[in-house]
This record gives sequence, structure tokens and C-alpha cells, in this order.
Amino acid sequence: VANLGPSTTAPVWKVLAIDLAASGASLSSVTTVTVGVEGPGSGVIYVDDVRLYGAAPAVIEPMDPGTAALAAHYALDGTVVDSSGNGYDGASADAPFFEDAPGDLGQAMFFDGIDDHIDLPITALLSSLSDMTIATWVNFPDEGGSWQRIFDFGSGTDSYIMLTPRQGTSGPMTVAVKSLPVPEKRFVAPDTLASGWHHVAVVVDSATMNLDLYLDGAVIASDSTPLLPKDLDETTQNWLGRSQWEADAYYSGLIGDFRIYGRALSAGEVRYLAGDR
Repeated sequence: VANLGPSTTAPVWKVLAIDLAASGASLSSVTTVTVGVEGPGSGVIYVDDVRLYGAAPAVIEPMDPGTAALAAHYALDGTVVDSSGNGYDGASADAPFFEDAPGDLGQAMFFDGIDDHIDLPITALLSSLSDMTIATWVNFPDEGGSWQRIFDFGSGTDSYIMLTPRQGTSGPMTVAVKSLPVPEKRFVAPDTLASGWHHVAVVVDSATMNLDLYLDGAVIASDSTPLLPKDLDETTQNWLGRSQWEADAYYSGLIGDFRIYGRALSAGEVRYLAGDR
């Protein structure tokens, strides 16, 4: 019998490594293995891709990123104030509306897809960063117009880093970076961001010159990046929910707990923010 502890309540896919040898049983005599849940409670547990190893591979362990190099933090609990202590308080273009969010998220801001967006005063921030992580919780109902933005930081259509939940009206979630003379490069997920609450993160690592796009604690797109945040110079238009392109639709949905770190979080730290505790 192996005790899986609180893992059964984690809102993310999690590798459960069960050390059969530690049971004390003679493994040469084992013909069946049963995985179940004991005790009170209700709900649904999904199990997939069961494997048996002679020696188990390494498992990514969640780790609290804390506040190390936390440059800006917008909990969006009724305000657009920066709680990092660095003074990057946001401004809403309209009277913001906040809704209760699940778990320990508190509240999240609702964007109506018409003109709602948040303007962040981080003009000089990105130009000072070689490494960066942007992490947030979103609930995108897959409604509204094309090329919506979760965030778009830049200085117009020739210099930006942005995240869209879908290309066009039905394409995949995508991160894109551009700063002339370097052309746009896209980091494309397999699918459109699904409806419901999800954690998304973008990690830029200058040591490897790589950009990773995470969904619910797992990398879904990864490639070399031709640009680092500092290569964008000072960004004059830094928006949540709005694009650098006037023709693109405003974001329709919810955003909560938006964070910018001045470092590349590890895979374990991203998993922690995604709810693997």
C-alpha cells in the first residue's frame, strides 16, 4: 500500500511514483497492481499512461518561487494595484468588474471584449530584463473576436511580446516576439486555449536563448528565441486584454493573479504556481 497524500487534490496532471520495492513484498510474486483511493470524499480522478520501470525516471518536484525577482504582481482582487512593492500599479480603461475565482485565487478581473483592458506602467521594466517569466490564471470562454490578447507588451506593431489564447477565431494559443530588424517569431501551442480556468506561463531563459510556453504546469511549446525582453527597449504600450493592432479584438474572459518575474522560473516553480503543492 502506497500513500499518495494530497496529490489526489492537485488541479494539474501529476506523476505519481509508487515505489513497489518499499512495500516489502516479493515483487517476483506480484501478478496485479491496484490503484485506488481510500477514505471520504467525492469527485473524479483521471489516470493515464501507467508505466513500470526497473528504476523510475526523475520527477519534476513543485517548488515555491517566492518573491525572488518578482518584478510585478497583480492579484486582481478588486484592484489593479501592484502588490510586489515595486510601484507598478495598473490603470483600467473602464470601471473594472471583478468576479470570485476558484481555490485560493480570490478574485479575477472580467474583460468584456469591447474595450476593457489594463494599462501597466512598466515602460522601463522589460528593457532591463534578460530573463523573464510571465505567469497568470485565465478563463477564456472562446468567445468574441479574433486575435484577442491575454497580454501584449510593446511599442506598436514592430516591437512586442504577446500571448493570444487563439490565432484568429479558431487557431492555437500562441506567443509571438518581434523587434525590427528581427522578424516575428511564433511559439505555437497544439490547440486553442480550452475554456475553464487554466494557468499559463511564458518563460524566457537567456542562458539557453529559449522560450517555453506552459499550460497547467507542462510545457506545450518550446523553441529558441531570437529576442530577449531587453531587446524590445522601452515598451510604451503594455496591456492586459488589448493588442498592439487596432483591428484585433479585445480580450473576452477573466484574468487573475498576473505575475512578472525578472528571472526564468524552473519547471518546478511553474508547476507550483499552477497548483501543484
